Amino acid sequence: MSANRARLKSIAVVLIILTAIVASVAYGAVSAEGVRNRISSKIRERYQVKNLVIKVIPFESDYWTQRGRFRSILVSADKMERKGIAIRNIYMKGFDVTLDIPQLYAEGDVETKSRKKVVFSGRIYKDDLNKLLALKKMPIKNLAVDFVDGKLVFTGTYRFGFGHSLRMVGKLSIEEHRKINFVATAASVNGIPLPAGPLRMLLNKINPLVDCQTIPLKPRVDRIEIKDNYILIKG
Repeated sequence: MSANRARLKSIAVVLIILTAIVASVAYGAVSAEGVRNRISSKIRERYQVKNLVIKVIPFESDYWTQRGRFRSILVSADKMERKGIAIRNIYMKGFDVTLDIPQLYAEGDVETKSRKKVVFSGRIYKDDLNKLLALKKMPIKNLAVDFVDGKLVFTGTYRFGFGHSLRMVGKLSIEEHRKINFVATAASVNGIPLPAGPLRMLLNKINPLVDCQTIPLKPRVDRIEIKDNYILIKG
């Protein structure tokens, strides 16, 4: 090993030690239990939760714990709800997860710097989806959704002059692995096809139906299945 390479390696080791010392002075030693408690606190602060379970599994070496890197982090709950969006039977497990420890300890924010893989699943029930639609500002009165033969069917009264019966049939699509959008394959008012302009305006107000960007561990949504009375999302 050349003298320069040896010198650079020594400097890197010193910097790592100094970083650990500064971190220790700022917020004390990091522990899996401390991280678990902080994640739990932040989730409960942001969401209405039922039967929340969090498990933080460290690597054998405490070296990685002090740097916010863990073998796995599991989050599950019967329900997590925020801003009208309720996801039930939620399960997330991240493998080889590195958290932003200064952000977590100083600010209480759960920021994922990297993760090797996240397994994710959750259910959005029809009743919860209809409650969410009631909160959206729409030019449609009594907007409601039903699940029919693997498709979504929206109905309501279109507020344009006198009331008109709106019907939209379509499917769901995934945008950037984070947002779930409704895509209309047919739309009509009183049985007459709805022009592209008004339809686009309605879809812009409906979508995204669900935004998963604020979910802890930032899971990817890769697959959607429409069941009899709920939407199953997986990643």
